[in-house]
Amino acid sequence: MRIPWARVLFLAPALLLAGCRHISFQQKVGTDAYILEEEVKAFFNEVKTAFAGGNAQALASLFSSSITHPMTQAQILSWGQKFFAENKSARFVVEKLSLDSLGPLQATVTMAYRVETLDGKGNFGGVERDSLVKKGGRWYISAWDKTGD
Repeated sequence: MRIPWARVLFLAPALLLAGCRHISFQQKVGTDAYILEEEVKAFFNEVKTAFAGGNAQALASLFSSSITHPMTQAQILSWGQKFFAENKSARFVVEKLSLDSLGPLQATVTMAYRVETLDGKGNFGGVERDSLVKKGGRWYISAWDKTGD
């Protein structure tokens, strides 16, 4: 059997690059950075679970107890209770997530998202920049701001 070397030489780099995420040649991407990135992504899966379950307490627990901007944890809980009382549950969809900064105890992400309720009346979404902190091995949102993106 004859191996088509031209095809192999062309496809090999393409296949290698297909498995890559964003790569910066200015800094080395190590295992620790990859693990932190996966932890942050898993955090947003917890947000999805809280919305899907209509659980205001679970949603509020994802925010740092010291959060003050733009709301306190108690205000988030109150908002969640009202939202889920009116809408039961919702679907939280991350449309785009980019890591602006990432460290072992802090991260900043820019996220485009939408929340879809069953009847569509409570739907909302937008783009926001979230500041996250890691305490006791868990990530929490410590602040967020809507962006104009």
